[in-house]
Amino acid sequence: MIWEQVREYYLRPEVREEIAEYCTGKWVAVHCEQQPDGTRPMIRYWEQGKPLTIGSEDDVLAVLERFSPLKPRAFYATAHTYRRLKSPDDLADRDNIVRSSPTWDIDSKDGDWRKVIKKALEIVDVLERHGVVKSIFFKWSGRGAHIHINPGAFSQELLQRVDPLDVAYSVTQYITLKIEPEDGVVVENKIDAQRVFTAPLSLHRSVDRVAVCIPPDELEGFHIDWASPTGYKHFPHAWRRYEEGEGDELAEKAYAAVGAYFTVRAGRRRKHKPLDQEILEAFKKFGL
Repeated sequence: MIWEQVREYYLRPEVREEIAEYCTGKWVAVHCEQQPDGTRPMIRYWEQGKPLTIGSEDDVLAVLERFSPLKPRAFYATAHTYRRLKSPDDLADRDNIVRSSPTWDIDSKDGDWRKVIKKALEIVDVLERHGVVKSIFFKWSGRGAHIHINPGAFSQELLQRVDPLDVAYSVTQYITLKIEPEDGVVVENKIDAQRVFTAPLSLHRSVDRVAVCIPPDELEGFHIDWASPTGYKHFPHAWRRYEEGEGDELAEKAYAAVGAYFTVRAGRRRKHKPLDQEILEAFKKFGL
């Protein structure tokens, strides 16, 4: 797709609505088209170092207009939602994270999308066996996919005891360790303090595909054609649905087994042994 087609795609009201609502309260990144020097700039700040944010459909248009010389191509947002995003200091403050979404990144080494779907169904099955059923969604991201747990699945009572980044990291790692390894398919925990994931209905940064969201009960019927920019099949309710508290038991088990995200708060001493050792010992202790 040439820039004019990309811009026209983002002028669609339903596209701007999905991106704006999903990105609200999150740190946003925008990948631009390849430049003459071969680079693909990723924009993460407005002027004066203010974190890039989107809170309305007009903000999507503002990004397209402000950075039009670089030709914005793909929209991303953090797994975390923040109380405030006014300065870089807000990004460094762990206490500023309100909620965070456990997320599994799935890729097929040979590009076979069917292998990705098979592995996604396995992850969904493991999550459902751990009590998370109504808060899961699948998102085709362009070349691979993500499985997300809606952050609303974790109660405020839980988040007062375990901070959101620790919940997202430990749950993702815990389930990743329970997935059977398979040649040619990679499942990764990419949760960190700054990681971004493709926004629903964003275009991919380099291939002409759309990030579509699918509820688990529709996943077996997925076909790669659902991600076509000219005729995508997207389920808007998929990423919005959740049941508060259904992820609490899983989060408790995961945090007990995996522990906190490895970057600790300033002034807080690390209380864990090396991660691999900690996980194995906790699995034995709790019979997990």
